[in-house]
Formats: sequence, C-alpha cells, structure tokens
Amino acid sequence: MSKRTVFTHITPLPAGLSRATVMETLHNHFAMIDLNPLVIGRVPCEPPVYATPEELHCKWYAITDLIHYLPGGAISGKLTYHGCFHDLDNGLQTHVFAPMGLNIKGKWTLGGSLPGEPRPIVELGIDAPKEGLYLREDVDMKCNIMMTSFVKKTLKKAHSGLVDTIIAGAPLSETRKDGPPGCFTGAGSSSLGAYGYPVGYTGVDRPLPELPPSHPPGVGSAQNFPAQRPGEMNQPRPYPHDKHPAELPGSN
Repeated sequence: MSKRTVFTHITPLPAGLSRATVMETLHNHFAMIDLNPLVIGRVPCEPPVYATPEELHCKWYAITDLIHYLPGGAISGKLTYHGCFHDLDNGLQTHVFAPMGLNIKGKWTLGGSLPGEPRPIVELGIDAPKEGLYLREDVDMKCNIMMTSFVKKTLKKAHSGLVDTIIAGAPLSETRKDGPPGCFTGAGSSSLGAYGYPVGYTGVDRPLPELPPSHPPGVGSAQNFPAQRPGEMNQPRPYPHDKHPAELPGSN
C-alpha cells in the first residue's frame, strides 16, 4: 500500500556564511547526491522514458544505493534509479524515481536575511529563525507504507549533513578564526563531517557498480532512449542556463 508523506525541515545556518557559498553548494549536484549515506555511485545520464515534459531539460543522474537488509550487512543489495535536478535562483528542485514505487519530490530553498537586509515575512508554522540565513527543505514523497519511516529518517539525516558540506566549501573569510581552518566553533555548528566536499567540486564520477544481468532494462542502457541517434547516448541535452530558471510544476 502506497502512502503520501509531506513535510518541511528547517535548518538555521551559522553566522558568517554568504548567500553565494550556500547557493554554490546547492547547485553542486554531486555533493547533494552524496548527502545520502546509502549512495555508492552516480553518473550523469539521459532522461528516462518516464520523465515528464517539464523535466526533460533537467540534469539527470543514474544513482546507485547499497542497501543493508539485515544488521551487520549480512544481506545487502544494490539498487540503481534515476533522479533529476533543476537549479533555481534561490535553491534547487529534485525528483527521484526509486525502486519499489518510491517517488520523492524535494525543494531546497535558501531563506532568511543577513545583517543590514530587511527581514522577509516568514511563513507561519515552519519554525523558521527570525534572524540569519536558513535552509528549508520541502519533501513530497510516495512510497510503501512500510518504508515511510526509514525513508524519512534518511532524508532528515541528509539534510543535517548539508550544513557540514556548506561549511567545508566556505572561504576562510567566512569561518571563525578561533577554531581549525574551515571549521565553525560556534554553538549549533559542528566540525566537518563525512560529506565535506569543497564548493565547486566536480571530481571524477564514482563509477556505478556492475549490475547483475537480471537488472531491469533502462538504467544506463540504450533501451531507455530509442529515439536517439547513434553516438548521442553520452551527449548531455542542452540546458537553458541563459533563461530564468522556473519552478517545476507540482512543487507546492
């Protein structure tokens, strides 16, 4: 039985971070994908056949997770699925199509104000801070009712790790001088975590694990893109960076 779950998560950001630093991290798709502790591989790919018309020009990735079904890794398996990323002026939209009917639409938004800026009107009921910048994550997911708690817990863990990622890429001028380089020492912050990629990181793609012969056709295969001409499989579709990024439908 499928269940729809909608929730919003707010994370205050440490003082001193600039909007540019935060946005550069949000638009670093590899760093955002790697926030999920289950991910072991991700590579750019063409849109799958089930992509909506509005999502055809988004950036698409084939993502592989390592799932442990029993404690200690006695039984584990690899799952490969697709996800798209759409950069916004003030954040990022994502749409993940995972196995077993898991469908997640997410939107990351940078909110709040810096010293000297007018305070924006804050939406009621989301517990946003009155001062400083904060990250807002809106999630709309559909999945098997037995998986809801696990998926929600994983998403919240990824959200908390994003602050470490942003701090890792912040210029030294935006970090405090009374702690280790690149590390905030104020209340409510932490040292660099496992997801600390420098801003602008575009390192070599982690290769996808070899899939078993029985895996469904489509992931990383030409069967997903019958309309393409030979030699175009690995060519990314043009992305309209010169146009004002618009929100994808269904995000509210």
